[in-house]
Amino acid sequence: MALLRSVNNVPNIDYYEYRETNFYNKYRYRAKLTIDGLSYTRYVSTTTALLTRLTGPNRTKIREHTLNQVMAKITELNNYINWRNTHTKSKSVTCRLEMNSVSIYSDDLDLLLTLKDLGVVTVNITEAQLEKFSGTKYYVNKPKHNYRIYLRGVYFDDKNFVKDLYNTIEKSKELVPSKALKEWLDNYIRRPHLSVTSWKYSRTDGNHSIDYDNESTLSYLLLMYGHMLGKRYKLEKRPEPV
Repeated sequence: MALLRSVNNVPNIDYYEYRETNFYNKYRYRAKLTIDGLSYTRYVSTTTALLTRLTGPNRTKIREHTLNQVMAKITELNNYINWRNTHTKSKSVTCRLEMNSVSIYSDDLDLLLTLKDLGVVTVNITEAQLEKFSGTKYYVNKPKHNYRIYLRGVYFDDKNFVKDLYNTIEKSKELVPSKALKEWLDNYIRRPHLSVTSWKYSRTDGNHSIDYDNESTLSYLLLMYGHMLGKRYKLEKRPEPV
């Protein structure tokens, strides 16, 4: 299951999409843009062919009002066709057209950013965030839970973060904080002034962790606190010696 989260502190990236694999198992980035009339570029190989399709003697049937909207964007459409032709030939991108929107996939972020030169076009860039395990932690006895994710040791300015995490864990029937994390959260709730007076409440601790059982829970945690979370592990009973 993939989840999309907007980001505002990563240069040139508008969204993270949390996924099990890259886009089409290949690409790290997806650019998406919309232009009136983009659907008419399907099966059109040149800018001349597009104009013929819109206004030639055998033109596609199109209402006058719609044609006027499309012709107002003819420069952007021509620029898109030229860009597409140049870069699909090099196989550095894959384009997927749907009505008047196109998703363009690539591993080259700088190349996708050149789409912003097509004209007055809004381009949104999404980066795939792969949900990978860092490894497996083994125990002599079967662990109580299946998975564990650790917080990252990072500074934060949002004074509501600690209270929000506390409420999320309290309301959940599955999230189980480590003893140290629970004490950190409980102490803040009892003494909220610590957010101002104690450095401990301006930074997360990389030794704090949360256990859970359903792997789908990770997508929810990443959507809520992705920038605060770090390594995750499977928890398993140590295999019996052969």
